[in-house]
This record gives sequence, structure tokens and C-alpha cells, in this order.
Amino acid sequence: MTNKLCKTLGISSPIIQLPVHTLTNGKMIAAVSEAGALGILGINSGYNANADATSGASSSKGNEVGDRENYSILDTMTERNLMNEQIDSALENTFRSFGIEVPIVNDDPDQDPTALALVQLMRKRRLTIGLVETFGKTISNSWVKLFHENGIRILFAANDIAKAEVAIDKGIDVLICTSPDLTSFIKLDSDLPVVAGYNITDSEAVKNAFNAGADGVAISTLFASCQESPMNEEIKKQIFSSNKRDLATFQFPNKKVYSLKGAFPEKLEQLSNDQTNPEEIFKTAGKFQGLINGMAKDDLINGYTDLDPDIDSINSSLSAEKIVQKIISAIPKE
Repeated sequence: MTNKLCKTLGISSPIIQLPVHTLTNGKMIAAVSEAGALGILGINSGYNANADATSGASSSKGNEVGDRENYSILDTMTERNLMNEQIDSALENTFRSFGIEVPIVNDDPDQDPTALALVQLMRKRRLTIGLVETFGKTISNSWVKLFHENGIRILFAANDIAKAEVAIDKGIDVLICTSPDLTSFIKLDSDLPVVAGYNITDSEAVKNAFNAGADGVAISTLFASCQESPMNEEIKKQIFSSNKRDLATFQFPNKKVYSLKGAFPEKLEQLSNDQTNPEEIFKTAGKFQGLINGMAKDDLINGYTDLDPDIDSINSSLSAEKIVQKIISAIPKE
């Protein structure tokens, strides 16, 4: 299938893998892309949160990953070097397109050394697809200009119509809708590829997205739990044996979080039930360090997971190739 999303990104199938913080590596992304989807190397890609700290490469169970006040992004040199290693790993296993997630924490590229280093790396490695992570903000004109000057097409995810409109006006290339209100996002711009990125977990969700007018689907939990994913194996097993009613829910500033239950997620759920400010809940959760604790380390005493709500159909460990095949078969024929 070829449509305007495929033409914009130079890919063969309108399927995008949405990375989860610290839970991607080159082999996983290569498997996704080689199967026909677009793999994306995410923040802290290749970082092993469970390795022996004495190796110098990774963190022991009790250690922080990066700075939680800076969204748990590794320091600039480590982030850039790890990403370069994962690009090498991906290219050893596929010649197909893949993307890089660029975490932007400042509207001025000159004041954001990590994001700037990743864009420079993409240019050096001739990678042309960037997923920008702005942590609930929109993207600045300066960043759009920099990406485009370096030949990089911009994927922007939003769950808020107003922020999506601003991003479109600034010149993004692909809009990923992470809101259940897909139809409203599709109506924003008839020329821009709009991708359904909310709760795409099974064939029915894929069909519904395309029938609603989406140009593609962006998938998170399903790929995060694939055989090649570095997500903790015990967490994968819990996902396979759980369903929506088993999940704890709580509100962060920019999204509602669905997590496997445990002492910590249930504490966060109670805070949400007590109408605690979402910013305070996010802080109590340890921000993204809490997510790393939960999803990379199987620590639901000090961490949480961030899943799509409808996980009922995710009940076994599949390869990235099998997942892509199932998604492709569910796309309505033109």
C-alpha cells in the first residue's frame, strides 16, 4: 500500500512504531523496519538499565538514569554516542528507512545541546526522519527550520487540537494524533498526512483508524512488547496476562496513564482519585525515572508502566515481523 504518508516518508507501509522512553535499540528498530514498518530509535536508545553498573555502560537497579528534572535524558555525549551505536546496529540488520526521536527541551536549538547533537548526528548519518518529543509543548520555528535545513522530515505527536494546529502552521510534515478524537485531527489539514496513534492494539483498531480517514497508524505498546523489544520480560508477561480492567489509571499533565498494578501505580491512582494536581502526581511518580523503573526494571514498588488502555488482545510474545504482517492484513484495501 502506498499513500501520502508513505510518499512523504519514503516507506512501503503506513505503519509507525512509537518508541517508549529508554526501551528501544538498534536490533529492535531494524526488525520493525525490515518487516515493512517505520522503526524509530527513541530517547536513551540502547541504554541497558539492568546491566552491572561496574561495566560503565549502564545503571544498576538503584541508580538514576540521566536527570529526572530533564526528563531522564542522558547527558549529551552519552546520548549522542549511544544513538550512534544503535544506528550502526540498525544498519547492520536493515537497509530500510528508520527514524530518530529527538527530545527538545528548549525552543532555541543553541540552548538545547542534546537535541542539537542528535540532529547533527542525523545529518552525518544521512537519516531523514525525526520524531520530535517536546514534552507537551509545541515546536518552535527555529527547530522546524533546522530540521528542514538538514533534510529531515518532522513527525509531531499531539493529543491537543490547539497544539496540533500550531505545529501544522509551523511546518511539520506528519501529524500523529494521540487523542481518541481522531476525526477532529484529520479535519485540520487535508494535505498533511495524519496518523492514528491512540490505542492501536489490534486489527479492529487499525481498520477503524483507516476507515475514519487516517493515513497511517502509529503503534506503541504492541511493538514495545514484541520479542525484539528490550522491555523487561516480566513486565511483558504481565501485559500478556492482563486486560484493561486490571490497569491502574492516573493523570499526568499532558495525558492519562494506564499502568499495570503494583504498590506504586496504585498510590498514583489514589492521588488522582483524590484530585491531586497532575503536575504533583508526575513529580511523585519520579517523572520518567518512574517509567524506567517500571518498564525496564520490573520495579512496580518504585515505578509505573505507560500502556495503551486496550491491552486485552496483546496476549502473547510476537516478533516484530508477525506484528507488522497482522497490521498490514488489517488495513482496508483501497
